[in-house]
Amino acid sequence: MYNPIIDSLCKVTLVSDAFHLYSEMLAKEISPNVITYNTLIYGLCLAGQLKEAILLLNDMILINITPDVYTYNTLIDGLCKEGKIKDAKSVLAVMARSGVKPYVVTYNSLMDGYCLVNQVNKAEHVFNTMAQSRESLDVQSYNIMINGFCKIKMVDEALNLFEEMRRKYLVPNTVTYNTLIDGLSKSKRISCALDLLVEMHERGQPTNVVTYNSLLDGMFNIKRVDKALM
Repeated sequence: MYNPIIDSLCKVTLVSDAFHLYSEMLAKEISPNVITYNTLIYGLCLAGQLKEAILLLNDMILINITPDVYTYNTLIDGLCKEGKIKDAKSVLAVMARSGVKPYVVTYNSLMDGYCLVNQVNKAEHVFNTMAQSRESLDVQSYNIMINGFCKIKMVDEALNLFEEMRRKYLVPNTVTYNTLIDGLSKSKRISCALDLLVEMHERGQPTNVVTYNSLLDGMFNIKRVDKALM
């Protein structure tokens, strides 16, 4: 009864209300389970209350409720989104010591965090380590690295990963194409960006306002206003 309501409150960042119900559970001697704690940790991360999320993880461990892979992934992702990579790695270390195996979602969060703080070389190291250990890289893994490379104007490296995706039969999505089109447009490689736009249409990949904004910005930057306005 309590868990679904706590979940609904956390999803709309009404975390204090969720904790009120949590306190009510304890007062009624209804034991919270791992799902309750996972939901509250998610809500705290969503609300940017990361210290409180870490404290709640510690509380779980103290009362012998074993955190699962979702607990750790939620916390690592929340920390990485705020650029708190050192704290995320500490949680990853606790995860490993607890015998909970990280998987692609865990590493994607870490790569994303490194890219956020402009440490793309460290994100690339995580990416390569995953590939060497035969951890299954997914489309999101490639999207994160393609975005990281494009942000630091290493567009050729991003295009190499794009080709590697296809060799591995991973289907690029709209995010993949948009990221590359934006990177190419910012590098004034409009012809290549337009080729990708054509490819998107040919492969039935939906375009959106982000796709065209990137192209328009690129065209204006190289003064191809006539084509941008067509």
